[in-house]
This record gives sequence, C-alpha cells and structure tokens, in this order.
Amino acid sequence: MSPASRLKARMAGLLLPALLSLGLAGCDRYGDDIALVKKTPVLGDTTGEKLCTDTAGARGKFEWSAGKSETYKDNDQIVQVTCLVTKPSSSGGQHKIEFEFIHNRQTEKVALDRLLIDGQQQNLLSGALNLMLMQLD
Repeated sequence: MSPASRLKARMAGLLLPALLSLGLAGCDRYGDDIALVKKTPVLGDTTGEKLCTDTAGARGKFEWSAGKSETYKDNDQIVQVTCLVTKPSSSGGQHKIEFEFIHNRQTEKVALDRLLIDGQQQNLLSGALNLMLMQLD
C-alpha cells in the first residue's frame, strides 16, 4: 500500500465515525417529538401510537418520521411528525395511509394536521369512512 493510500485510509478511519455520529444526531433531533406524538391523545382518548397500530392491523406495518413543518415553515418550534401506514389490499396492492401530526414545542400541544389515504387528502368525516371501508377490504 502506498503512503498516499495509507493516509487516505487513516483519514477515512478518523472521519467516518465523526460523520456517522453527526448523521445519527440529526436523525435523533426529532426523537422526542415522535415519542410525544405516540403517547398523546389525538382523537378523543386515542393516542397517535394506537391510531397507527389500529389502522395497520395484523397485516400492515407503519413507520414514524419527523421534520420541519412545511405548513408552518416560518416557525421552527412546530415539527411535523408523520406515521406512514402501509397495508395490503384484497386486490394484491397496497394502501398507504399518512397521519401527519404537528407538535408545537413551545406549548407542547399535539394535533392531527392532515390525513392522506393513497395520496389523497381527506377531511375528518371522509377519512374516517374510508378507513372503515379499508378495514372491510
């Protein structure tokens, strides 16, 4: 191995752990927001976690993510937390249900901001009806 190759390998060995820790710290930046949405009642007594679990059912799966809110982009204290539920349909396809919550870090309030079913935004009534029909699918 040439001296230049050894130097590159040594630099990579030093930089890689630092870059990984920065990347993981960025991902964990919203961990508290996700945890709060999971345990907070968002529809009556139903928590964010229960809403996603019940929607996924036995055959579906879900994943959580969070980031800066596009709706409230002028306020850094408002975070968008999303639960994406993927659920198989009887036709062999997949349904995608996105629950978009907002968390106001200043007031510690959590609210369900938007519901999308297969990419289509739903209001509360039509969303509840479509979710119920999906349970029958």
